[in-house]
Amino acid sequence: MKVRITTPCRIHLSLIDENGYTGRVDGGIGLMLDRPNVVFEASNSATQFKIEAIKYYRESIEVINEKASKIFKAFDISNKNFHFYLRRYYPSHVGLGSKTQLSLAIATAIAKLKDMQISTKELTKLVERGGTSGIGWRGFESGGFILDGGHDFGRGKEKETFLPSSASSYADPAMTILRYTIPEHWRFVVAIPNVKNGAYGDEEVSIFQKHAPIPRDEVNEVSHQILMKVVPGILKKDLTCFGEGIKRIQSIGFKHIEINLQHKVVKNLLSFLDEFGVKAYGMSSFGPSVIGITESDKEAEELFGAVHSHLRNTGGHIYICKPNNTGAKIEYLE
Repeated sequence: MKVRITTPCRIHLSLIDENGYTGRVDGGIGLMLDRPNVVFEASNSATQFKIEAIKYYRESIEVINEKASKIFKAFDISNKNFHFYLRRYYPSHVGLGSKTQLSLAIATAIAKLKDMQISTKELTKLVERGGTSGIGWRGFESGGFILDGGHDFGRGKEKETFLPSSASSYADPAMTILRYTIPEHWRFVVAIPNVKNGAYGDEEVSIFQKHAPIPRDEVNEVSHQILMKVVPGILKKDLTCFGEGIKRIQSIGFKHIEINLQHKVVKNLLSFLDEFGVKAYGMSSFGPSVIGITESDKEAEELFGAVHSHLRNTGGHIYICKPNNTGAKIEYLE
């Protein structure tokens, strides 16, 4: 049997609480888009264990082997008949969550091929993702707009320090507080400027260590904007309301720090979107990916052209994307 998994793309709009005074930490908001994707195929009828990838993605073979090995070990599964093929991938460390989506595609493929009844959250824990954000794992499962509630914080709790997922593999995947459908008519122009990748690894750990805790009043303001602007904007399908909250969040809290650390190309692109009159825009995670949200295909095409011209001397990848409100697509090919 062969299974193909096509994942959504994760946009992380903001962390909520890097202060921890309530006894919880992290939390975040984000949403899932239909592209770019990870497309991962797996079968368990091969004559020997093999991992393949299209030439552009061969650096991911090590990740595939690492994550698959964790699942094989956890359930005492022999790898000898498995064949993995990474058909499509998108860049790591640009703020779009490709590693979580790939990790869950691998784990889910193995579970489906072995007819295992195991939740996405359990698989997320096994492949050591979700230690900061709960957007990627829940978005893989269900798509949509997601608010996650982070982790218990303090001595002897899930997290004792302000550290990102890469250094928090012992933390359970962040819980989902709510998940709503993204308005289907919204369109997203996603730009990945050709600049330095977003922070990851030791650099990411250093940023959390240097800048956390965030002042309590800023954490409270982020929470208020989410509760009274961002979520109502989704529910009312009101992009102006949604965008006012997202834009305010970018001037305070941890998101403000993330943006301040960016290359000037990213900062200039955010300013350009504001001057262009885009109702809602922001940077995903640690960047450099930036999104502008419109309310029609026509508006998205106009914005695409404007962003393309703006970045003509920098280069990069630009996509027009639709909401993903269903999560990863799983197909059985034979």
